[in-house]
Amino acid sequence: METVTHQNSSLPKSLAASLPQAAKIAWISPGDLPSIVIGDNCLNSEQIQSVLTALKQSKPEPHPAIGDLKLLCDPVSLDNFGWQLFTAWLTAGAPSKENWALLAVGWLGNDTSALKLAPLIRHWPGENQHARAVAGLSCLREIGTDAALMQINGIAQKVKFQGIKTQAKQCMESIAVDRRMSRDELEDRIVPDCGLDQHGSKVFDFGDRQFYLALADNLKPMVKDADHQLKTDLPPPSSKDDAMKAAEAIAAWQLLKKQLAEVVKIQTLRLEQVMVNDRRWSAPDFERLIVHHPLMLILAQRILWANYSAGGQLLQTFRLTADQSYVDSSDEIYKLDQESKVGIVHPLGIPQQESRLWGKIFSNYNIIQPFQQLGRPVYTLEPSEMEAAEITKFKDIEIPVVALVRTLEALGWKRSGLHDHGNYSAHAKHFAAAQVTAVVGDYQQVFVSLMDLDVVESIDGCCFVAGEWNGWDYPAGRSGNQEKTKLLKLAEVSPIVLSEVLTDLQQLMSKRKN
Repeated sequence: METVTHQNSSLPKSLAASLPQAAKIAWISPGDLPSIVIGDNCLNSEQIQSVLTALKQSKPEPHPAIGDLKLLCDPVSLDNFGWQLFTAWLTAGAPSKENWALLAVGWLGNDTSALKLAPLIRHWPGENQHARAVAGLSCLREIGTDAALMQINGIAQKVKFQGIKTQAKQCMESIAVDRRMSRDELEDRIVPDCGLDQHGSKVFDFGDRQFYLALADNLKPMVKDADHQLKTDLPPPSSKDDAMKAAEAIAAWQLLKKQLAEVVKIQTLRLEQVMVNDRRWSAPDFERLIVHHPLMLILAQRILWANYSAGGQLLQTFRLTADQSYVDSSDEIYKLDQESKVGIVHPLGIPQQESRLWGKIFSNYNIIQPFQQLGRPVYTLEPSEMEAAEITKFKDIEIPVVALVRTLEALGWKRSGLHDHGNYSAHAKHFAAAQVTAVVGDYQQVFVSLMDLDVVESIDGCCFVAGEWNGWDYPAGRSGNQEKTKLLKLAEVSPIVLSEVLTDLQQLMSKRKN
């Protein structure tokens, strides 16, 4: 490999000492890339070549110079450099031996790159690039910001490719272990604030003019001017504005729009699962992680909350106001007992009359909820069905296999283990707080590779197993007799879990073959 000699006298001593001797790289040169800002200067082409050499030498661990670069150089320019290097690698055909150019996004990137990388990770497995997607996850973990880790969590929660979804889950579990937290505790703590102040607001300063963040009913970001006029975007700078401030404000606005859309999507899904799983926070954690978090506050104001005694008894339902106070259904101030627990109440967790009252209150205040809570459909079984161990009312209803698989997996159900011929017999959905898993299936012809639109299948039944189920055959089916002792009677299953499962099955039945 041909080398290039250079002097790093213009660099800080620590960086000059840590950068390796520059070596030419066939597929990329400094002229193909933006420079890196350090203080009031930019690295020259020779120094950029040394940076590329350090990155190439960074497998499996980052070269010592990478730490100095991150400490001394402008983070925005580093992020841009890393991303442009990565896109140049893609343009060059993404040679696997040079995938340090992808890993550089993790070593040099920040939230901007994390938001751009996550959609690619979701997409790559569909192009037979599972290994590249896994490397992308490691980049997000290396970036390590709240926004980057939240992207990993979003992939772990919802992506159509099971392999990368499993890898993301394992990544989150590993991070939780490293931080000595549960997975739920970690998820609570990696919600980025997107630069909002304690009231969930942000100012975009043009110098002569200021604009303020406002959210539409659908939580899409807008801006408000000094006359309280709402706009969907910042206006172009005028001659009276400070050009530098305006440029910074516009860049901040563009990043915020991307961040906010991602955070709202991921946190909405997470909070809905908090309700379904009946998870609760201690009162101090609720106030610290939800009420005093500028972005979670925005979502929390659109949700009905409930306060529970330490023993689990419902004490009071309440909503959160813009000034971070709690009010009951009479709009009277309610104070939390600091020894109590707080959760997102499921409509089955309170009397119907109280649920209808809160529905009217939210409607009167024009509060649009981020997910179905007060208007959520609820389903119950007939008393005669509750002593059985299986729901069979959907038996023999034929559903196209493609619709069956896509609908269930979009709703969070996962496949059972694969048999030798690539077929599987069931889908399962775990409800952690209730310590139960719902299992549907006893399929006869559902194959991983078979997605023929003409093939139909039916759900023979739905049963419930204590704990987390990772079996191969439908427990109550023809091949699962050995597991029948583990089945729960339907009367033993939480009404909330039953309702949520029946809701999913009703949605599945809407795909039935006519």
